[in-house]
Amino acid sequence: MQIERNEVRCFHAVVEAGGFSRAAERLNLSQSAVSQAIANLEHRLGAVLLRRGNPPQLTEAGIRLLRYAETVLNEERETLADIAQIKTGALSTLSLALSPATNARFGIALLREFSERNPLTRFKVTVAPSREIVHGVSDGRWEVGFGPLQHTMPDYFTVYSCFAETRRLMIARDHPSRDALKRDPQATLRTLPLVTSYLDEAARRPSGDRLRNAFASVWEVSHMELRLALVAEGKAVTYVSNLVTELPPELELIEGLPFSSIERQVGVYHLRHQPLSQAGARFLALCRERWNI
Repeated sequence: MQIERNEVRCFHAVVEAGGFSRAAERLNLSQSAVSQAIANLEHRLGAVLLRRGNPPQLTEAGIRLLRYAETVLNEERETLADIAQIKTGALSTLSLALSPATNARFGIALLREFSERNPLTRFKVTVAPSREIVHGVSDGRWEVGFGPLQHTMPDYFTVYSCFAETRRLMIARDHPSRDALKRDPQATLRTLPLVTSYLDEAARRPSGDRLRNAFASVWEVSHMELRLALVAEGKAVTYVSNLVTELPPELELIEGLPFSSIERQVGVYHLRHQPLSQAGARFLALCRERWNI
């Protein structure tokens, strides 16, 4: 047995309006159509819902159905109102993860422009290491990721490449191994730790991560300013994106190695088969407009 929504609507209108003719006017139906809907509902339920009169009187079964009708129709009204607000940007949430370098160069400008265009939209924005963003978007922690793209992105992503990034290997100018680096850079690096943002699970590492074997050890430090401070203090070496413009003056490039600099594409991505929220779609549109993609 199934209660039809249009019959519930007719029943509720008869009770609320106090009669069949007034309910018919309210619903823009004929009185016979309203009467037939109530008769069909009573027949399907096997119970009298209304004692005909002026106004009609609810039976015990009718009182119970009225509570159900009010719940259903109130939920419908609230849902339609919420959807109307979501379409305008209200009640929608931008769930976004930015890499530290992308945030350093573009984060404030992007969110400022987005908020000006969508003043009612809520934010859930995180700055996270690039490979963690890939895993987080895959797992549903964030709807949209914006950061360096892996050489092979998962095929369940829709990806838009926005611009190129160069990551440069850097060390403190007064590091005690600086001169040794110039004589034999590869051997010297094997005595130095690399401080990086994120060390993912071994099972998730692409083969390219063998680069980390060129260093004595790896320190995982997610906070970019702390990584730069450690390197400036002569404790380690690190890769720094060319998107980061405010560097400690103590740092300099390590040159002469095949991996002294690494070129990467930076882009925005989301799950391919999952519809974007209004906020996510509008942020993606902003990025595509800004970088002409």
